[in-house]
Amino acid sequence: MSTRLAALWIATALVITATVPNPMAENSLGITAPVTWEQVLALPGEGEAPETHRYGTAPQQSLLALQGQARSRGVILLIHGGCWSNAYDREHTLPMARALSEAGYAVWVPEYRRVGDPGGGWRGTLDDIISSVRFVAHETGASPWLVGHSAGGHLSLRAALEPDLPIAGVVGLAAITNLSTYGAQEGSCQAMVPEFLAASPETDPQRYAAASVTPAQLATPFRLLRGELDGIVGADQHQGFDPERVLQIEGAGHFDLIHPKTDAFQQVFAVLDALIHHDSR
Repeated sequence: MSTRLAALWIATALVITATVPNPMAENSLGITAPVTWEQVLALPGEGEAPETHRYGTAPQQSLLALQGQARSRGVILLIHGGCWSNAYDREHTLPMARALSEAGYAVWVPEYRRVGDPGGGWRGTLDDIISSVRFVAHETGASPWLVGHSAGGHLSLRAALEPDLPIAGVVGLAAITNLSTYGAQEGSCQAMVPEFLAASPETDPQRYAAASVTPAQLATPFRLLRGELDGIVGADQHQGFDPERVLQIEGAGHFDLIHPKTDAFQQVFAVLDALIHHDSR
């Protein structure tokens, strides 16, 4: 990273930190942090009707496209989380997709096979993300930026390790990176790791290593953001990464980052915008 770009990133981070609300404080739109899952589900669904595209023959293999303004700020592939499980789908990310689209981004939202779907799990789930990246790059003529939340953050980062995949960069929101350490922790999402990998770290450590992401592996531009009050993905998942590429948002929880009416989301947008339009690493 050049000195000028490093200064830009530090300045952006300082502005962001200065505007973070105190925990449980309301912002100007009356949203209290940390945001709950129920608040995300309660977001209104009206807005631009997305186009549907198919990138494969399985029922889950489709993309919703919100093309944004005529002069796109960039192409985003927005990858939803949900513990790699088919109990959660992409619908909860559509308000965020619409907010990004209204800001001028061309946003594509993939659905993909997950645990519980035929062909889901490792590596079918990742293969679907790879296929959706190639589809979007072909359709738009541009390498998309991957923005993924939670398990979607893991898939975004892991896809960036694939050779010759046309990805411009990655923004991981509460991204899971180390499946061995994450799967050893308490929690319902953590308990999905052995189901996703169809193995335990004791029986197949190589599979866990292949599915995880380490800082040294990432050559593409990336940023990692996490809410300080996140009780689902801990700060340990971002340990070892360059501190200049990691931002912990005070007063925010796991879901604040994908709720378009939170202060945390505005910070996500600022980091995304700075990365895409000002940073080359």
